[in-house]
Amino acid sequence: MLKAVAGLGSISKAAEKMGYSQPGLTGMLNRLEDEVGFALLERGSSGVVLTARGRELLPAIDRVLESYAEFESAVRDVRRNGEDVLRVASYTSISRSWLPVILRRFNEQHPQSKLVIKDGAGGEIEKWVSEGSVDIGLASNNFAGDLEFIPLFDDPYYAVLPPTSAVGDTYDIHNFEGQNFLMPSYGMDLDILRTLQRHGVTPQFSLIAMEDQAVIKMVEQGLGVSILSELVLKGSTSSLSLARLSPASCRELGIVVKSTRQSSHLLREFIACLRGALPPA
Repeated sequence: MLKAVAGLGSISKAAEKMGYSQPGLTGMLNRLEDEVGFALLERGSSGVVLTARGRELLPAIDRVLESYAEFESAVRDVRRNGEDVLRVASYTSISRSWLPVILRRFNEQHPQSKLVIKDGAGGEIEKWVSEGSVDIGLASNNFAGDLEFIPLFDDPYYAVLPPTSAVGDTYDIHNFEGQNFLMPSYGMDLDILRTLQRHGVTPQFSLIAMEDQAVIKMVEQGLGVSILSELVLKGSTSSLSLARLSPASCRELGIVVKSTRQSSHLLREFIACLRGALPPA
């Protein structure tokens, strides 16, 4: 509560973020100051800041918050009634290509554990990990929230062109300028947009936020061009013209968790299994 107010510099903003009314939060802060016996916050026209004594308490507050987070994690583990359950959210491209090998290895090491796999897009995975409905996400590094990302490997991008297109081994990303571009589903589109913007390329976006396989089928029919990653294209390249992007571009895939330090033993074992494996060649 105190840290939220200090971080946002506003009692009203902190109240909104934490789900309290402003008078309610103000009352709690006043009672806290009464209990400790000195002022913790300075209120002025420019906002709310910690007093010198309040700043001295920050390390202790951080320790309390960390201990409480560990307590909440332990409570969640107990609620599972001793059953080793690990809930994993993943991009579909990871679930159908690289993840099955990992799951087989992990099941061999932990035969009593139960794995629940849930496919999702980037924004969904971020939400699920943040709210605790899944224990771990496998996605790209494009999150804005307060989550921990552990990089695993780079997934290179390819230019995806109709089968009649004549291309070499590489395709200059600037050739997409003004072309009819088919944008894949939410999550991957953020990575691709970032790649296009980095090189100052503005295609003509005609169809947006489609499922990856729908993009492939539409490119096959000559309805446009696209950019997809190697994992997405795996097993679906026979009727397309493909070339690696130039300059070389990729999406960084990895592990998304709230905190590795506060993770359960089973989750830490799964993370170790992921880090010890490479994606299929």
